[in-house]
Amino acid sequence: MDRIGVFVCHCGTNIAGTVDVDEVINKLNKYPGVAHAEHYKYMCSEPGQGLIKDAIKEKKIEGVVVAACSPTLHETTFRRTVQHMGLNPYLCEIANIREHCSWVHHERGKATEKAQKIIMSVVEKLKLNEPLTPIGVPITRRALVIGGGISGIQAALDIADGGYEVILVEKEPSIGGHMAQLSETFPTLDCSQCILTPKMVEVAQHPKIQLHTYAEVEELSGYVGNFKVRIKKKARSVDEEKCTGCGDCWTNCLVRNRPQIREIPSIRERMKAEDIEKLDRIIAAYKDGKKELISILQDINHEYNWLPKDTLTYVAERLEVPLSQMYRIASFFTFFSLKPRGRHLIKLCLGTACHVRGAARILRDLEARLGIRAGETTEDFEFTLETVNCLGCCAFGPMIVIDNKYHSMRTMRVEYLLKKYQRA
Repeated sequence: MDRIGVFVCHCGTNIAGTVDVDEVINKLNKYPGVAHAEHYKYMCSEPGQGLIKDAIKEKKIEGVVVAACSPTLHETTFRRTVQHMGLNPYLCEIANIREHCSWVHHERGKATEKAQKIIMSVVEKLKLNEPLTPIGVPITRRALVIGGGISGIQAALDIADGGYEVILVEKEPSIGGHMAQLSETFPTLDCSQCILTPKMVEVAQHPKIQLHTYAEVEELSGYVGNFKVRIKKKARSVDEEKCTGCGDCWTNCLVRNRPQIREIPSIRERMKAEDIEKLDRIIAAYKDGKKELISILQDINHEYNWLPKDTLTYVAERLEVPLSQMYRIASFFTFFSLKPRGRHLIKLCLGTACHVRGAARILRDLEARLGIRAGETTEDFEFTLETVNCLGCCAFGPMIVIDNKYHSMRTMRVEYLLKKYQRA
């Protein structure tokens, strides 16, 4: 290639303020293989690109070197310019004389000499360039999403709604992830289930989404557009097409549950007769106890003001439900407590609206007067102090709830309210 055009950009004063562009052009015009060299204040502008187009046409330029800024900024711009004039875009190269030269030098003579060498090296590279033509390969228009949390669910829905097939792989038996464990979501403070459940149903019913739960990606090979994925599906021991999600298989699994239950001595022997009578009365109030565990636990929580371990064990034994299932329910919902609570439950809001109105000061005052920290119960089991993120009364904050009664708070009211409930 012996008809190369070199175009040097001033980049305002970014380059021309340090590099003597006239001297660079004079040197390049005499360099072997260079048929034309010129400079312009802003080569990436419309007039600057026009200079390149005119030179290609008039000087019969076969390759172009643009000495300017980083290729990451304008390489595509200049390659489109030469392509518009019928040249292969890969016969256009960028010589970076801004970041690699003018910006790192103060002495004009040395900067000019270095700029010349950079451009000459790129000219020599261009002489060896060959025209390239983009190739096309067949691709499968299908996407793989790994992980069925809220992010994976939304990604799968967005891709599927765009008209592409999606394979969603989740290692747990159900999609949903950790979001389902949250009581509120930012910034609307909606319950997580209100947002998550419709999306979970949509994923399961979407015609463009294949859902593989209780599965993991075992092997990934191939390249962009043509990946091959091997998915390992774990044994479920159930017929998925007939499964209704009732949970009876989990409850009655001989391998998982019954051997452990039979080996454990009956909890009835260690419990008081009056406690057994209370629990039997609560259980008897519900015809289908296994399906109404939450209601049963609510009644027990109300009776004892918390969920003692023995009561959970007794209910699990009576209803033949795995103890792990009892704890899963008891630890999921915030209105249950696995620790003893005081006679009066104080909930202080530390949400944004209450915080800016002094909720932190009220918390410090409550902790000082009760002698406990948030999340603890007084030694006489009179008060339990908890903090929450929202009580739904932002306009009246700071707010506390004591035994389900709301109180708009000021620091001076703390002592009055504590004395009032101590006498109650």
